[in-house]
Amino acid sequence: MKIADLDYKLDESLGHLATQFSRGILKRFNQERAKHGYTISPEQWAVLVYVWDRNAQPQFVLADRMFKDKATVARVVASTEALGLIKRVPGPTDGREKILYLTEQGKAVMEEITPIVQEVLHQASVGIDENELQICKDVLRRAHANVLAQLG
Repeated sequence: MKIADLDYKLDESLGHLATQFSRGILKRFNQERAKHGYTISPEQWAVLVYVWDRNAQPQFVLADRMFKDKATVARVVASTEALGLIKRVPGPTDGREKILYLTEQGKAVMEEITPIVQEVLHQASVGIDENELQICKDVLRRAHANVLAQLG
């Protein structure tokens, strides 16, 4: 098969569109974060969001959920912990396992930054019908589940 015979267009690629949207939202979030004086990195924000969503989760689960290698997650978790936003506690059966918790300071930062993020997302959805947004979310969830199933 020749390259010319392939029917592939970036603006029709679900992966490309999802990546472009994600990068655009991240860029807007970074602008707003800096404008409001927050110094946490996008990676640290992601850790906060995941721990907020499921407090008291093992660090290795966070690595799986973020699709990052354990060393990268350990580095970001350590830097987030150094800011006093989360704490790591040894696991109940294995002291090498680390369980992640939001600190009071981490909860306060989440309460302050979440409205900023919600506004960025609201601005991104202006002019889009609520039903269309729900369909988009459902499609992305199903496509993500399909990818996970293929990973084994």
